[in-house]
Amino acid sequence: MRRSAALIFIATVLAGSALAQGVTTDTSSGTEFWVAYWAHPRLVFSPEEDAFYQGMKEVMFPWNDHDEPSNPGALDEDARWLKDHPNVRLYIDGYASSRGTLIYNLNLSQRRAEWVKQALVGRGIPESRIILSVGWGQMYPVCPELNDECWSKNRLVRFTYSRGL
Repeated sequence: MRRSAALIFIATVLAGSALAQGVTTDTSSGTEFWVAYWAHPRLVFSPEEDAFYQGMKEVMFPWNDHDEPSNPGALDEDARWLKDHPNVRLYIDGYASSRGTLIYNLNLSQRRAEWVKQALVGRGIPESRIILSVGWGQMYPVCPELNDECWSKNRLVRFTYSRGL
């Protein structure tokens, strides 16, 4: 599957999952939709998927950085969890705060996702288990306000479980 088709597919799956969870959209702002989406518990389909979301930790980053996470221990914990569950495949999703331009944040979040991917591979996770690592920039925020506290919550890499699609 081509990368652009894969990204559209992932966005469609995420939006469908959000709608299935009862998250409603406000047509005036896509931001409100995603803030509500991340606030809801994930819809899971198997005990393994539930364990994935319980076990995997988000990797947080300081402003304007992609290779020195704020919580480096999270990568070690994630690598251990993945080694203990060798059949799990995943997506790596990078994000950035809304500070800076859209293009800059897309590039920064892609560098974060790629760095986390290489960090996991360097810790012994086979690259073949990582389906895609992608940067989403400032799209799909966890927190919508324009202040330091909120921006820091949006500078992260999170993981999405693959259901074998």
